[in-house]
Amino acid sequence: MVYEELRKLAAAKFVNERPDQTLQATALVHEAYVRMVSGQQETWENRGHFFAAAAEAMRRILVDQARHKKSLKAGGDRKRVELTLTSSSDGFA
Repeated sequence: MVYEELRKLAAAKFVNERPDQTLQATALVHEAYVRMVSGQQETWENRGHFFAAAAEAMRRILVDQARHKKSLKAGGDRKRVELTLTSSSDGFA
């Protein structure tokens, strides 16, 4: 039951995302869960608090992914250009 709620929450997060988003709702749920349970021991006061924490984790994952795509290391600022081969008279092509 909780898993289905998390999937609905993840799907709602994708409404405002770009259409070229490669992450899927299931992967977002899994990544958010791993982030929530690893590291520090978190206790949630109630169901609402748990889902608020999950929503925040999902938002951070999407922001991190967007930043990574934009980074210079990932080539985020580069555009694809078509190259054409031309022949030259000096033998170098």
